[in-house]
Amino acid sequence: MGFSDQIKAFAEQAKSSLELKKAEVEANARKVLSELLGEEVSKIESISLNSDTGKFHSVVAPESIIQKLKDANLWDAK
Repeated sequence: MGFSDQIKAFAEQAKSSLELKKAEVEANARKVLSELLGEEVSKIESISLNSDTGKFHSVVAPESIIQKLKDANLWDAK
């Protein structure tokens, strides 16, 4: 295996690992939202997660939901 093949294999492995980690972070975020909001989670029209901070931003939802995110320290007011 040549050096360029090794680099390519490493890059593919790293990309696969990152994709798995991203899916895990998103699944955990959905779980946290579900636990925090219960059935109210269905009132969220759109939401984004900052995976670096673990906080949500760009939330389109009733103010009561945004307030619950703030109270739980899950709000990133970007």
